[in-house]
Amino acid sequence: MPRIAVVSDSHGNIENIRGFLPRIGHVDALYHLGDHVEDALPLCNLLNCGFVAVRGNCDPFSDAPLSYTVEWHNRRILLLHGHRVAGRLALLYAAKQENADAVLFGHSHVPSMETVDGILMLNPGSLSRPRTAKGPSMAVLELDDGSFRAELLFMNKS
Repeated sequence: MPRIAVVSDSHGNIENIRGFLPRIGHVDALYHLGDHVEDALPLCNLLNCGFVAVRGNCDPFSDAPLSYTVEWHNRRILLLHGHRVAGRLALLYAAKQENADAVLFGHSHVPSMETVDGILMLNPGSLSRPRTAKGPSMAVLELDDGSFRAELLFMNKS
């Protein structure tokens, strides 16, 4: 089953990924959703996979794109940071404009996951500076029989 690790807002702290490694397992790729997008390479070295990254508001000198649509096993996934898209409805609209089956975004440092109008909307939270009591977070995205299955992972399991 194809699997992707999804992170955002790492802000230079890649060590937290080590706490997730036993629960992540094998992944085929890493998607980094911005704010210290240069962390994607060392993260993918730890995960032994390739990566796709988009830049966030804390990546002013990066040449990574602001958004990127990935074709993954006949599914379209829109990646963006979220700082230029104001709110849930705008994210949903952006996904529909790209004909995407999912939109992955960060920026708020608050993990969330919901499906709206058949589109998965996933924010993995922050790998380094969480704004929830559950601590640093990330997500794993799988494709099972053509359907997305996503799981939010938290450093503190409380």
